[in-house]
Amino acid sequence: MVLLFAKQVGGYVEGRLFPVTRDTQLTRIEQSDPGWSMIWGHSVRQRQCSFVRLEWRIGTPSHYSVIDVVFLEGSKVRGDGIFEFGPWKLHASQDQIENRSFATVVHSCHPLWNTETHFFSGAPLAR
Repeated sequence: MVLLFAKQVGGYVEGRLFPVTRDTQLTRIEQSDPGWSMIWGHSVRQRQCSFVRLEWRIGTPSHYSVIDVVFLEGSKVRGDGIFEFGPWKLHASQDQIENRSFATVVHSCHPLWNTETHFFSGAPLAR
């Protein structure tokens, strides 16, 4: 029972105490196809862990929809420190991305559980 509980909350707690990434900022958003936007940005990688998935959401933490994300950049091995990303294609408008979205990135850092790190909360573009 304790192991099951640890597996369910361990990744959440670890991601808050020891995040894999931090300080994500979007630097560019362009409308793509109707209802889709392309984004570019930068973030800071603090730990070397294997990428599992990115979950981008529209709404609030208690009421949200997960939106599609298409990674248009090639596969990359990212080192520690600042990294740039994009283009990524999100099924959302620029207004939704900037004002009503948030994202969590999931990594495998060890065999106990996957680590969930807060990746982005809606914010105007970094200048």
